[in-house]
Amino acid sequence: MDIEIVGRKDNLLLDRTDVDFLVKHENESTPPRKQVREALGVALNVGKSALVVDSFSTEFGRGTSKGTAKVYKDIERARKVEDDHILIRNGLMEKKKK
Repeated sequence: MDIEIVGRKDNLLLDRTDVDFLVKHENESTPPRKQVREALGVALNVGKSALVVDSFSTEFGRGTSKGTAKVYKDIERARKVEDDHILIRNGLMEKKKK
């Protein structure tokens, strides 16, 4: 699995950096979100706790996936801005039990 950073934009209003990326996984299945977060954290040189993978999708019949991620200064800022279901998908929040 190789990660390529396609675009990076600072979002000063929300105090984060928006990142567009490509994951190349030829002859492999689509990697799980957790594995993509770890590899993206290494590529961007940031900790996993401040990194949120927003969307991640594979094109049919291709060995590449496109995605967007958001890098926050700290986890508290991410919890204020992001929706709960996105935080749960990224393992930054536990699902509330009814």
